Amino acid sequence: MHRGLIHGISTELPMAEHRACARHIYSNLKKNHKADMLKPLFWRVASSYNSGDYKENLAIFKEFDAQACQALLQKDPTTWCRAFFRVGCCCADTHNNHTESYNRTLKIARRKPFVQMLELIRRDAMQRVANRSTIAEKETAKFTKKARTEVQKSCEGAQYCAMVRTTGGEYEIVEFGMGYAVSLSGRTCACRMWDLTGIPCRHAICAIREMNFEVEDYISDYYLTAKWQETYRRGLKPVNGSKFWPDSGRPRIAAPPFKRPAGRPKGKARIKGLNESPRKKKSETKVGREGRIVHCGLCGEAGHNSRKCPHESPESRAKRLKQNDIPQLEAQDQAEMEAAFAAMEQAPPETQPEVQDVSSSAPQISFINRILFG
Repeated sequence: MHRGLIHGISTELPMAEHRACARHIYSNLKKNHKADMLKPLFWRVASSYNSGDYKENLAIFKEFDAQACQALLQKDPTTWCRAFFRVGCCCADTHNNHTESYNRTLKIARRKPFVQMLELIRRDAMQRVANRSTIAEKETAKFTKKARTEVQKSCEGAQYCAMVRTTGGEYEIVEFGMGYAVSLSGRTCACRMWDLTGIPCRHAICAIREMNFEVEDYISDYYLTAKWQETYRRGLKPVNGSKFWPDSGRPRIAAPPFKRPAGRPKGKARIKGLNESPRKKKSETKVGREGRIVHCGLCGEAGHNSRKCPHESPESRAKRLKQNDIPQLEAQDQAEMEAAFAAMEQAPPETQPEVQDVSSSAPQISFINRILFG
């Protein structure tokens, strides 16, 4: 949605690969296309590792909803589909969940003043690096847990593959009648999963096993435990408090004048996207509004309410709008006030009895009259 980022990346970083978050691409697509089946079909397209799978999954998507497919292709697929990602970085992510987790940690920090906000962010980052360093130091295997998990999945899928050997260190792996060219020396496979992730795919695992090689020798060095430990070994250094900071001698920066905005406060939480958070579990005792059909209170037909009833006459609509101009509470108060005045006019005036002070210390009436009139 921010076209300035696309222009800025292409201008300032022309050699850098710019990827777009596929989850946000789907959120924008979901605004105008509400079908529930679009989500799994979209992620099949975005997760395609090669051009063959991309064309096949895109054809299925187009057959289901041609208009949604046309709207989807308006976004450059080279930025959100794995089939067009550049190889070499050993990262096949199609989303930016790492930045979303960072935004989650800023929920408390964004409520603070500027300096306190930066200090809280720095301390949170320092604590996070320390925690991950502790976890990495406890790892004893040669490769990280993520790499071992992916290799285990590939080994399970390799049982459905068969190898056809050729010369030059290349092999053809047949899986359900489809051939895939694998090069162990170049560490490439036609499915491109090995090329993008750096972890051998099921086709490569089949060739490695048939040649009696070790699978760990073909995993990228990016997944070494030593690399992981070195990443978090040098954490952030602690910083002394504000009373230890040198005084610059310049005037202090005052906070801008605060003016309460109109409307209900929205809070400090970040506004989430349409499909960002999973829906909460529906209550078993309350009936939701989803699927409810609106009926008009005037004509009784479905599809509209009494405010936009097409069968209401202009005279009736004008009369109803005039009645709605006066608040109900104000009309009720006015009616009660008129009833009270009418009751006071009909009731006879009551004579209040004279109240005499009978206390011993109060002066008597005869004594006061003698002093005033002699």
